[in-house]
Amino acid sequence: MVKRNYLALGILLGCSALFADDEIEILRKQVEELSQKIDFIEKQQKVQKGVLELVSTDTVLSIGGRIQLNGNYSSPSTSYFASKIPANSEQKSDKFSMNARDSRFWVKTRTPSEYGMIRTTLEIDFFGSTATNVSVNDHNPRLRHAYVQIGDFGFGQTNSAFNSVVAIETANYAMDDTFVRQPVVRYTHNRGDWAWDVSFEEPNAMFFKNGSASLVKGQSDTLPDLVLRGRYFDSWGEVGLAYLSRYIRYEETGSSDGKYGYGLNLSGRIKTFGLDGIRFNAHYGEGSGRYIAYNGFGAGTITSQGDIELTEIYGGHIGYRHWWSQKLRSTLAFSYIGADTSDEALTYSTNITKESYATQLNLFYNPLKTLLAGIELSDATRKFKDGRRGDAQAVNFIVRFDF
Repeated sequence: MVKRNYLALGILLGCSALFADDEIEILRKQVEELSQKIDFIEKQQKVQKGVLELVSTDTVLSIGGRIQLNGNYSSPSTSYFASKIPANSEQKSDKFSMNARDSRFWVKTRTPSEYGMIRTTLEIDFFGSTATNVSVNDHNPRLRHAYVQIGDFGFGQTNSAFNSVVAIETANYAMDDTFVRQPVVRYTHNRGDWAWDVSFEEPNAMFFKNGSASLVKGQSDTLPDLVLRGRYFDSWGEVGLAYLSRYIRYEETGSSDGKYGYGLNLSGRIKTFGLDGIRFNAHYGEGSGRYIAYNGFGAGTITSQGDIELTEIYGGHIGYRHWWSQKLRSTLAFSYIGADTSDEALTYSTNITKESYATQLNLFYNPLKTLLAGIELSDATRKFKDGRRGDAQAVNFIVRFDF
């Protein structure tokens, strides 16, 4: 890189007799600007190896994605979520299935500006619908990310700032998974080993309500959810603490109520020996609802008097990842989620979860840097508020190629 700059400068000076001083200065600036752009492009390519990049005068366009095949054998036939495992008395026979719905495609851009780097991300997968035609197994695209960040400010749809800062590496989700993807307006400030986020996010409160056996949307939100998060990075790993504040409101003919809900989420990773490490998450909240366990518990219950009774939710997970070699690794993980839902909710629905927990063990192999194959065993239990119990076991495998 240095030799290239000297070569360009030498050619410039060698031709100095042919140009006036002001013309030489203009050419000198052009050489410097070109060198800076080349340096920027080379640094970005080192970060995103294997990604197709197109370069214009000011913008670097990156294109990438993945093709992934998921396979699952479950006993009994069930969805592996905290609130989806059926009671033992209601379970169906075993089932095997495969799909490629988790394949993804994304486009990103990077453009320098006087306000800082402008970054955009547009990403889709194919979870938009379940295939109804068994001859072609078609799936509709689904929007994952549509996000713009200009310097420290960002807007669009992306992962919530309340999410865990790192995730355990498992094929199935952790029972307590703290995860939401939604429209946000966010300010992010990085300073050395620290990063701070202030995020205003889409409010969507869900409730147990008389007349419905499942959660219903309140449709009376008047304020965005607020998330404050701090993150710390060090040689031993990283840790993040997020605080969620929500104004939860419900209104219908003749009655209305509003309550403030909140949540705390502590997450991070700790390096141990070699490449090994521990990843963890712990959370607690009242009315944190859909941010936890994929909306398995809702924000609260609408009582017979039309009041909101918030649901207390708590849980966490921990996983240890061990590297057998540079290409072979395993994670052993345990996750737990519990909730204190209003007793009155039992008069509306019997499908109310008291707690769920699971153990997962897997083996992942990277024969190539962009090719991943893995298999996972999982065992899960769901306990209902009315005393019933459901147990489930699953074997999952994935094959993924990143491009």
